[in-house]
Amino acid sequence: MSAAIGGAVAPLSFTATPAAAEEQRGPQPPTARWDFDERTGTLTREAVSGSADPIDYVFDDARYKPDSDPVRRRGVRGRALYFDGYSTVVTADGPGKLDPAGGMTVDVWIAPYAYEHGIDGKPQALVNQHDPDAKTGFLLGLRRFGQIVFRLGFGTDLIEVGGAQDQPAAKGRWTHVAATYDPAARQLRLYRDGRPIGTATTPDRPPHLAAAEPLLIGRHNRPTLINGEFHANMYMGLMDSLVIRPGALDDATAHKEHAEQVEALPGRLVPRPDVTLDRTRFDGDRHRPQFHLLPPWHWMNEPHAPVYFKGKYHIFYQHDPLGPYWGQIHWGHAVSTDMVHWRDMPIALAPAADSVGPDGCWSGSAYVDGDRGPVLFFTGGDDRLPYRQRTGTAVSSYQADGDTDLPTWTMRSEPVTEAPAGLPAGPGTAWAENFRDPFVWEEDGVWYQLVGSGIVDYNGTQVTRKYGGTALVHTARRPEGPWTYRGPLHWNDLTAVPEPGEAWELPVLLPLPGPKGGRTGKHILLVSPWWEAFHPNAVKHTYYWIGTFDKDACRFVPDHEKPREFDFGEHFTGPSGFVTPDGRSVLFSIAQDRRSEQQHAQSGWAHNAGMPVSVSLRQDGRLGVEPITEASGLRGRRLAGIRQTSVEEANRQLAGVSGDLLDISTVIEPRGARKITLAVRACADGTEETLLSYDTAERRFWIDRGSSSLDPDVRKGVHGGTVDLDGGKLRLRVLLDRSMLEAYINGTNSLTSRVYPTREDAIGLRLTAEGGAAQVLELDVWRMNGAYDTAVAPAAYDPPRPADVDALPNHDFASGDLTGWTVVSGTTFSDANVTTRPDWGWGGPFCQAETDEDPAGHHLWGFNPNAGGDDATGVLRSATVVLGGDGVVDLLVAGGHDPDRLYAAVVRAGDGKVLAKATGRGVEQYRRVVFDLSAHLGERIYVEIADRSTGGWGHINVDDVNVPVRRE
Repeated sequence: MSAAIGGAVAPLSFTATPAAAEEQRGPQPPTARWDFDERTGTLTREAVSGSADPIDYVFDDARYKPDSDPVRRRGVRGRALYFDGYSTVVTADGPGKLDPAGGMTVDVWIAPYAYEHGIDGKPQALVNQHDPDAKTGFLLGLRRFGQIVFRLGFGTDLIEVGGAQDQPAAKGRWTHVAATYDPAARQLRLYRDGRPIGTATTPDRPPHLAAAEPLLIGRHNRPTLINGEFHANMYMGLMDSLVIRPGALDDATAHKEHAEQVEALPGRLVPRPDVTLDRTRFDGDRHRPQFHLLPPWHWMNEPHAPVYFKGKYHIFYQHDPLGPYWGQIHWGHAVSTDMVHWRDMPIALAPAADSVGPDGCWSGSAYVDGDRGPVLFFTGGDDRLPYRQRTGTAVSSYQADGDTDLPTWTMRSEPVTEAPAGLPAGPGTAWAENFRDPFVWEEDGVWYQLVGSGIVDYNGTQVTRKYGGTALVHTARRPEGPWTYRGPLHWNDLTAVPEPGEAWELPVLLPLPGPKGGRTGKHILLVSPWWEAFHPNAVKHTYYWIGTFDKDACRFVPDHEKPREFDFGEHFTGPSGFVTPDGRSVLFSIAQDRRSEQQHAQSGWAHNAGMPVSVSLRQDGRLGVEPITEASGLRGRRLAGIRQTSVEEANRQLAGVSGDLLDISTVIEPRGARKITLAVRACADGTEETLLSYDTAERRFWIDRGSSSLDPDVRKGVHGGTVDLDGGKLRLRVLLDRSMLEAYINGTNSLTSRVYPTREDAIGLRLTAEGGAAQVLELDVWRMNGAYDTAVAPAAYDPPRPADVDALPNHDFASGDLTGWTVVSGTTFSDANVTTRPDWGWGGPFCQAETDEDPAGHHLWGFNPNAGGDDATGVLRSATVVLGGDGVVDLLVAGGHDPDRLYAAVVRAGDGKVLAKATGRGVEQYRRVVFDLSAHLGERIYVEIADRSTGGWGHINVDDVNVPVRRE
């Protein structure tokens, strides 16, 4: 392996080579070339053959927004294609008339945005046509941290050359990558920007192409499937000028081609690539929030490390830049002057080989260290260690560049705190495998660090007892330490107080100011509960105590033994917090959208932050909770201003008020009313609506999402809690942001939820009261503006499906048995397979259908341990019906992956021909499949569920089989 020593950067030229060069088997004219110069469309042209190759892209046929083309940007010359990291892939027949026995060269220009973790040890494929099992074909790609690699198969060997690790394809700049096979020298060689960076010896036999495989650009031929939905091992970033040609490059030729091309570029400079993530990609998404914090693309989890510095607020967040799923954890970064209008900044922290977090940069906090600026404390993941988590620090370049946007951060290579085995913690020892989410502040010259963990007994090989969650305290005189362990701050005894879980995540300790901002001497301790195994309450709750912090003893003394739930909904989790310059204690949160993996893949994004809230200690000793005052700065036009009137009259005035981006504020005096309800996202006929209700007798406020969406794949339900009126009045503030709904009740409680209407007219408001003579003292409604500079695009909705159809009998197994279905053969299907179980007991939710006809959520789980389990086989058949409506059939499918022996199929009754079928993906969670059978309208059909597979994953799950049936 040889290291590069610099050199110019320029695209290669592909002119005909002289005869002498051909005799030396040097590089020859291409057999395939993709320039990606198209400006629109879902095809890219292969220049040698002239063929138009398809670009698969998530929004080619979008589910929740209008269709849109793949992203394109300026290239090195002409245009370049932006690969989004999880859905963009070009499929071609092959590399043309290429005979690799005489040598081959593959070269391409790339500007990566992010590196993949290297899932299952596979590279991110730039281009490949290979069969790793048969050891044939080729792959050019990137391994962890941008290391360039090239593979070539020789039938008996799959040889890989890796570039020098200190010469990666750098993020955010154009790099020219060339890989060559030289049969005369029996070598694979790699070049970066015209300079050699690696060699490998090949066998003394010719290589073999993998002609049966498609040539894929941007995705591995054998990608790992994540969560049954996402293809891993994909490239993210810009790509330009991909060329495959016969013959081999040598060092001199590679360098010469570079030098010549630099001369031909304007200004003799390679342009700076634009790899920023444009939010307009999601324009028209009917569910994506507009005035809440969320990343420009893909996945986020909890926002954390809020900090104020030099007139600007900074927030960071857990982020997977490569797709809308958990993994490859980075720190996203946004900046604001008011905590509600945000600008996207470059990624702050990314896994790096020489850092504390090579396998992930997980949650943490920030605090300002004088003129140096904020110091970030993060959880570093390192799978090489026996206990994979420890805390580290990062500092910005502020002292060098004076940029208060803080766009650049450097992680220190040494950890700050670690949890060795046997660290004493109350009744047991700290749970060393769970040591994360540092929360740091400085007070009176002492730096305090809380780290979420648990307390256990450990016998040297396994945990033998779990006592409960805790936050471990460390102190230091400066951020770099040394840090001294001070023991657990507080802990919950699982036997008496199980709600906060077996371990704590994201512990936050903040002073509680009084109603007018003065000191009270009280603090709030918030935690997110965590369980080792699947738990039905996981990722749903945040708990808190009010109490006193003894900073000398480093202990928290709660005023109440039982923790209190912070939010009445099931979507407020992952708290983080800080004290603002004016003395407010402000919390940020993640609002989990609780959608399925398939819905995340189809939408291209996952989760968003909640509105920041101020917490305080009221005069009555209760916690005060309100959205920050800056939220009103998002208001646009006032749509209603109702005063001193009856509910009936207020409702009449609301008849012309509608929207999906609203701020609603009301004060209502019940005057004997038993129940007061505000309906939002409501159709005029009530087909879809979300109800916010208060029961004066039970002192209970709740949200009813039972009719919030006609989509059977949307989670619904009722959530609420007990809250007193405020001086005999109901004070309600509602922030409505597409799918995001936050309600604040009487200044003491919040309720965070998600709603996903399907109808375009589900934007109305309605106020009702039962009994009494309720008086509306105030009711104001404002249209809300977006949180980002981009204009807010209207939400787009699908046209309605035909309604003049019947349904397949017992299509969703709502009867609780197999009524309407016939067991054709075998033992695997019976009434016992129809269940309402929401989860399979060890991993997560099924996400079965939820409809008005079947609120219990019956579904057919193909695994029956009392009837042979995975080894049982059989066939189940529906009633025979005539296909009608638009001929589109959809159903939920999960379970094992075996298309030939394990499937749900639509079959033509006349001749038994299978018209369409689907199998599972090796996961229990359902995904919806859609068959367009409009060509078979009027034909008699039935649905067949077949399980002819045995062994592991030898079962199939089915639910909500929607067949438009022609009415007789």
